[in-house]
Amino acid sequence: MLIEFALNAHPTAPARARSRLDALRPAVTPRILDDLRIVISELVANSVKYGPGQPITVRVRVEGPTVVHGEVEDQGKAHEPPVVKLRRGGPGGGYGLNLVDRLSARWGVREGSTHVWFVLDHGAA
Repeated sequence: MLIEFALNAHPTAPARARSRLDALRPAVTPRILDDLRIVISELVANSVKYGPGQPITVRVRVEGPTVVHGEVEDQGKAHEPPVVKLRRGGPGGGYGLNLVDRLSARWGVREGSTHVWFVLDHGAA
């Protein structure tokens, strides 16, 4: 199962993305769906906050009830190889990528872009 949708880069985009994920409810476990909502929310929020203001594309492919591949792309361009620093949150946030890292089996950024991919795999645990 594959879903793909575009969102305007607006503060309501994370909530709209979570709502669109309800279409996956019959295909995945409740735990995967909960984790997917968190990961997508954090990545879309980062796209809204730091992206170029262009539409945000979300793609989610279900491999099975406990394995999901996802991507969030905001059409930004990285000017150097991406370096992602995980840090403690403080005033204004900072926990988002830590959550993505903790919940995902694997994740990364496509070189030269702000296109983030991730894999949730509860079958590997």
